[in-house]
Amino acid sequence: MAVNGMVKAVFLVGLVVAVMTAWGVVRTEGAISCNQVVSALTPCAGYLIGNAATPAAACCPAIKGLDSQIKATPDRQAVCNCLKNQATSVGVKLGKAANLPGLCKVTDINVPVNPNVDCSKIH
Repeated sequence: MAVNGMVKAVFLVGLVVAVMTAWGVVRTEGAISCNQVVSALTPCAGYLIGNAATPAAACCPAIKGLDSQIKATPDRQAVCNCLKNQATSVGVKLGKAANLPGLCKVTDINVPVNPNVDCSKIH
């Protein structure tokens, strides 16, 4: 009976991890998901795609939260690829996007927002 209970427990843990991975709760390969990037940028939309002269009050704390999650090259490359794709699909004003890291005083998220950038060269 104890072995049967242990097998069920191991199976249950494996199932939970598989579900969490599928839902994106567990990070795989160390890369940040594009959903995380888009969520962080949502408070900045008025500045990035609109006419706001400065980022909204909630923008920089959200960007700093994303910045704190960037740990390695795969993270920076994932952010780069996401920004590259989002910039072209939602009409991000590239000059404003380039200024955002400096305005929010972040360091690791400092990747070019340019539809022509080769994100594989970001380190």
